[in-house]
Parts: sequence; C-alpha cells; structure tokens
Amino acid sequence: MFKFNVTPDDGPAYEVVATTRDVAKWERTTKGASLAGLQSDMKAVDLYRIAYHASVRQGLYAGTLADFEDSTDLDVLDLEDPDPTRSAA
Repeated sequence: MFKFNVTPDDGPAYEVVATTRDVAKWERTTKGASLAGLQSDMKAVDLYRIAYHASVRQGLYAGTLADFEDSTDLDVLDLEDPDPTRSAA
C-alpha cells in the first residue's frame, strides 16, 4: 500500500513497505482514523504512524512511536491504490 524510505538520525536509511496489516493497526490505534479519511486528507503524522507500525512489524525498529517521530525522516516512495478496481482516469 505504502512504501517509505526511513532515515534515522543514528543509523542507515532503510526502505519499508506498509501493508494492509499496518494500515489496519493504525486505524485501530488512532481515534477517528480510516483509510478513506487518509486518502482524502493525508497528514504527515498519519504517515509516520503507518511507517512506524510497518517498521516494528518487520523488525526494523524497536523504539516507541514518539521516538520514531522524533528521530527519523520519511520519504514516501510510492502510494499504491488500495482499490484495484478503481479506474485510473
């Protein structure tokens, strides 16, 4: 769904792919969060949370969300359309 380049202050950069599992965890742990809402009003804080969940799940990060937000920079490399039936037009 989302591909990020994560650059920590104290280590090498890495690429992480957030899947529907990470988005679902973000929805469950963020009040009022929804994929539809993210698509219509994307906020950096939401991208950080999704990248955090993906990084933790894949064993690439072991700290807290607050530490992740304070010590990393994100580049969004790719946003996949989560609805493969939707037209590209």
